[in-house]
Amino acid sequence: MHSFYKMKDKSLHILHIIPNLNMGGAEKFVCDLSNQLVNQKNRISLIIFYDLDKNNFLLNSLSGKINVVTLSKKKGFDFSLIFRLRKEISILKPDLIHSHLRAFNYLVFSIFFKNIKVVHTVHNLAQEEINNRIEGLFRKICFILFNIYPVTISNQSNRSFHDYYNSNFIHSKLIFNGRSMPEKSSNYSIVENQFKKIKSKYGSDVKILINIGRIENQKNHLLINDVMLSLEKKSFNIVVLVIGGKRGNISKSIMNKIYESGNDRLLFLGEINYPTDYLSLSDYFILSSKYEGMPISLIESFACKCMPISTPVGGIPEMIGDDGFVSKSLSLEDFENSILKALNVSEKEKQIILKNNFKKFERFYSISSTGKNYYNYYKKIADIKDV
Repeated sequence: MHSFYKMKDKSLHILHIIPNLNMGGAEKFVCDLSNQLVNQKNRISLIIFYDLDKNNFLLNSLSGKINVVTLSKKKGFDFSLIFRLRKEISILKPDLIHSHLRAFNYLVFSIFFKNIKVVHTVHNLAQEEINNRIEGLFRKICFILFNIYPVTISNQSNRSFHDYYNSNFIHSKLIFNGRSMPEKSSNYSIVENQFKKIKSKYGSDVKILINIGRIENQKNHLLINDVMLSLEKKSFNIVVLVIGGKRGNISKSIMNKIYESGNDRLLFLGEINYPTDYLSLSDYFILSSKYEGMPISLIESFACKCMPISTPVGGIPEMIGDDGFVSKSLSLEDFENSILKALNVSEKEKQIILKNNFKKFERFYSISSTGKNYYNYYKKIADIKDV
């Protein structure tokens, strides 16, 4: 369904394409960036492969000025989607296309013989965004032969991109991820009461840590579980809340192992539309991932002034720097040491760290900064000088 918002002034028409609008970091980013670009007086269209429930949180977060199109994708490989996507591109006639995640694999077939340039954001380490070497070779050929301009999101992801594709004919642009400034949701008081109940159950001295991520191997929740069991033996009073959806049998296997361990302080809350309420009230934000690009959840922790603790993966070490606690490795011992340092930090040092991270958010990771950088890049590659 088309619902164009007509701009009086000449502006860029950017078409974003993404498979779905689940509550993931890339999906949040696309919605934030689309809203920001509309606020900058651009015309934005968004194609989503799958149909969405009318109550989808991210869908409802989009500005009414954004033209949203869904393509009713079938599960698995949907050959006909290539033609439906091509038809929509012909109808919309964007100045430029911006693709995300696995939308890339359908898009390249839909733009054959079309003189249109494409920006593709690599939302993870390059080798983690593809399923196998054949897909990697396919993307490499596409980057070389088509007008596709890859964007990486951190220095580490940029290095991984060049190491993986290893071609003098492929050049990437580094643009940091961004997030809009979080606001308290209408559920904030409910979350406050939830925290009061946790403190009533575990004691007023309990430290509450929040983890945001899908229950899957990448997010490495078993490491959090193991370190919690170790700290409990040393009489540390902590609780970890996990916000994130389940992904089939893998999630079930991970959660079963945690339940079997007897850990009753790792609490799974499921998918929640207002995670920043939890970040604002938690003592620490904890990431245990095996790999990442530039996590939106970490940017949110900066904005919410929640102390970060993380494994040393992707762009996280460069984001946190000295303003938080990054483990030396993915080992249990190193991760536990980083948590212990965080738990023992003085209040004065904590406030300095939180202040520094908030400044980073405003300077580097706000969606206004990111939107400006993308807009300038769009103009450059589309060769539009006066919009």
